[in-house]
Amino acid sequence: MFSTTPVVYAVGNEYQIIFYVRCCAYAKITVGGIDFDDCVCGVMRSAKGIRKITVPQKLLDKAEEYTLVIQPVVARLAYRTQVIKTIEKKYRFNPVKSGCEIRAFMTGDAHGNAERSIKAAKTFGRFDFLIVNGDMSNKCEKIRSFETHHNVAAQLTGGKIPVVYARGNHENRGAAAELIYDYIPLKDGKTYYTFRLGSIWGLVLDCGEDKQDENVEYGGSVRFHSFRQEQTDYIREIIANAKNESDAQGVEHRVIVSHIPFIRDMNKPFTIENETYSEWAEILKQIKPEAIISAHMHTYEIMRDDAKSARFPAPCPTVVGTECRDEYLGATGLIFEKEGITVKFITSAGETVLSEKI
Repeated sequence: MFSTTPVVYAVGNEYQIIFYVRCCAYAKITVGGIDFDDCVCGVMRSAKGIRKITVPQKLLDKAEEYTLVIQPVVARLAYRTQVIKTIEKKYRFNPVKSGCEIRAFMTGDAHGNAERSIKAAKTFGRFDFLIVNGDMSNKCEKIRSFETHHNVAAQLTGGKIPVVYARGNHENRGAAAELIYDYIPLKDGKTYYTFRLGSIWGLVLDCGEDKQDENVEYGGSVRFHSFRQEQTDYIREIIANAKNESDAQGVEHRVIVSHIPFIRDMNKPFTIENETYSEWAEILKQIKPEAIISAHMHTYEIMRDDAKSARFPAPCPTVVGTECRDEYLGATGLIFEKEGITVKFITSAGETVLSEKI
């Protein structure tokens, strides 16, 4: 069952606060004395289920708190809809602040097992923001398939720190996959976007599925080739607007978040889009990222320029950090320091497998 705890997703220059309402009710978020309603073209929503309310990032960062306001609707009528007293809950919010050290925890590849992601986070300890890097569900045949990523983010953050979300390929599989967009953050209806958290600037990319669109496994249900080409254009737009993005004042770290490590060579039928991905690798050099943060491979790996598994020159090291085994789930801790990023590979069994600076 979906947690009702809000999750605060960082998207562009805003936060998208996603939460679950268990009854028919109006909802709003209050930040700094300003109300942000959950409505569609002026009409308040009241259906129970997932809600998404957008607030300006600067406003919430300054206020460092927000209030979730729920007003149950007894009967929604054409005339004189019946409501009852509002329920309010205040949440403290800790924005990521520029400084000597920023800690992030990255999880992914849970494939429906939320408990293991939560245990891995305890191994790393305190963190300032969370990265949920895809394949939290094993398949999306029903709406409840989306519970895992929401519940993990809700439990690990308590609505108090930001979350960066990247969609995985398993979130594209099943009859409910087309409905996921109500349950995740989007920018202009897309699953790729930039974010800014303190001195960290990031770009989320979405490779979609891991095989060609024509693969019999998909049965004509996907069109990711053109979707990837859209992102090529988007990367170029970001580069053209660098002064407001990757080169904005105060940016000290630049990262790419992508569930699939597109730099990596893979066996057939998984090595796809050579032309598109090689172009990404080439033009991303202009952004000068420090790391590509990935999952998908169910292993630990830091791919540098001389990595045998790299299929073309990379703009930076790729951190592949969600080892998935029967007995444990691996994850990655990232410590952003003045000079570089320390990568810690950890497990839900309480072990730190590797600690290395890139």
